[in-house]
Amino acid sequence: MANALQAGLRVAACALAIGAGSARAETIEVPEGCEAFLTVQQKGCGVSHYWRCDAAPEEAVWEVHYDADGAFSLSVYDREFQWLDSQYFRDGTREFLTGEAPDPASLGELLETGRDSYAFVIREQGPDGIRDVVHQGYDALTGRTVTIDGVELLETEFSSTAMDAASGEEIFAVAGNQYVLAEERLFFLGPDQYLRDGEEISNDFSPVKFIRPGQPGFADMTPLYGCNTAEEIAFRQGSMGPWR
Repeated sequence: MANALQAGLRVAACALAIGAGSARAETIEVPEGCEAFLTVQQKGCGVSHYWRCDAAPEEAVWEVHYDADGAFSLSVYDREFQWLDSQYFRDGTREFLTGEAPDPASLGELLETGRDSYAFVIREQGPDGIRDVVHQGYDALTGRTVTIDGVELLETEFSSTAMDAASGEEIFAVAGNQYVLAEERLFFLGPDQYLRDGEEISNDFSPVKFIRPGQPGFADMTPLYGCNTAEEIAFRQGSMGPWR
């Protein structure tokens, strides 16, 4: 299944590549045979667009993310919202799941039991070379329901660590809150604390507005919220989905 989804990501990336260099692309069209179902404006000057494809496994989902400078990344997840593959347009870096995870991320487990642990290996290929990174951590429901733009979301807390698979050295750690839209089987980022090289950064990429087909702003990839703040907020590579 992962191979089919990753192939779909490469097709979509090719379709988006022409527009990736344009920082001011306003709208987006998904690949043939696919149907977009949601656009989400986020805090921190970001907007994501989601679609599913007829030829893909049921409930697999693609997400393209734009920031103030244009197309940032394209990712694909399976129905459990296990992160499978991401392409980053700025430097050409790709991150993808390698083999069977020892403890795959499972949205179903989280919804059924209130907690899900995960451990999996992502291979990074970019300008600095190739390395395998172990991601491990957990998601847990807090029991709170949060309503944003009229949409009810389940709040989670999470903690995750990324380590170099070869050396065991910690690359980064992150913890905070995220949100689940259960009926669409989607995760959304929220407030978190990110620790790397002894420096801690606080960010908040929570959703602000949910836009469905036919509504104003659907497929509009111009971010609207938090783009003129004095504090610099950067959407980090590896941050698609719940740090998976």
